Amino acid sequence: MAINPDLLKEKVLDIESLLLDPNNPRFSRHHNDITPFEKVADPAVQKVAYEQMLSRANHFEIEDLVAAIKADGFIHVDKIFVQKVKDNKYLIIEGNRRITAIKKILEDDAETIEPELKKQISKIPCIVIDTSEPGAEELIRKILGLRHHGSILPWKPLPAAFNLYREYMLAHCSGDATLAKDPENFQYVPATAKRVAAMFSVNLSDVRQKVKLYRVYLQLMDTSKNAKNVVSPDSFSMIEETLSKQALKNFFGYDETSSTLSEEGAEKILDLYFGLNEKEPVITEASAGMSNVRDFAFVVSEGTAEDTRRIVEDREKAGDVRTTVAAKILKHTLQHALEIVLNELNKINVGEMGTDGFAPNEKENIVNIDKKMKLLKRAMGLKD
Repeated sequence: MAINPDLLKEKVLDIESLLLDPNNPRFSRHHNDITPFEKVADPAVQKVAYEQMLSRANHFEIEDLVAAIKADGFIHVDKIFVQKVKDNKYLIIEGNRRITAIKKILEDDAETIEPELKKQISKIPCIVIDTSEPGAEELIRKILGLRHHGSILPWKPLPAAFNLYREYMLAHCSGDATLAKDPENFQYVPATAKRVAAMFSVNLSDVRQKVKLYRVYLQLMDTSKNAKNVVSPDSFSMIEETLSKQALKNFFGYDETSSTLSEEGAEKILDLYFGLNEKEPVITEASAGMSNVRDFAFVVSEGTAEDTRRIVEDREKAGDVRTTVAAKILKHTLQHALEIVLNELNKINVGEMGTDGFAPNEKENIVNIDKKMKLLKRAMGLKD
């Protein structure tokens, strides 16, 4: 897309006129959470956005940015992009972390900071995107995508998936925002995914993976209304790990085209991962800890139906069940190997062989086999 120069205007704005984006993809996770544009300037909305940006739980590292600005000043390496809201108010499109840090400094240290720094951060050079011009909305989405789906300031998995899914659905629904909000209209079409990948300069595989992940996430959010524990952003990696294992996709009834689980599969995953019917969740991490998705996938793939029931019904830790399944596999493998060795040795007519009938390498192999057999005997508690 060629950028219309009339869309972009440079302007120096007072820090008080800059509004934090309450729909910042960093903490947006569902289209139902979107704040209508006409309400973004509301003081209560701005207060929530400010608190979310400062929250240590969100890991935006605002405190580090505050310290850097105090030490080195506000260096205008990247432009702040904004759009006009009303009167003298502008909504930040790109630069929410930096403006939050500045607002924090002025809130906490306005009377103590150096006059030069205070002057520097009181008025901010910005690029104003004229949203009255055609193509402005697409440009806004492109700016965010190029910066945060690449290597500059990558979003975490959930906001990245949220943003790609939203763009994919707009393209899939021919720009109809109402249709795009309905997950039932989702269908994976490679040609549409290619358009989104080209728009944000990311790999097609990344778009395919993330839009499908987010569709499952929406399904679980909708199904979990009566769940004991609502699906959280922190659990997104568990869904990602689940869809990377074919055994679990089969177990939960995953459909590739619609990117949804069967109704029974959705209930199963909510039960196991988040807890239903007064049960505690039994799968608690993606790949760490004693009861994780990766171990569960191993049991479903390599174990028996009874092994899987130990986790699903008896609520045993997946790591413990995996250990027993792996032990059974090892025992089976050893038994199979010993049978092969015995069959091959039985083919040898030892009586026809004299001491001169062995080549040097054959003698070495016999010695090594004997050593291994002694180790196996000890492991079984047998005497040599």
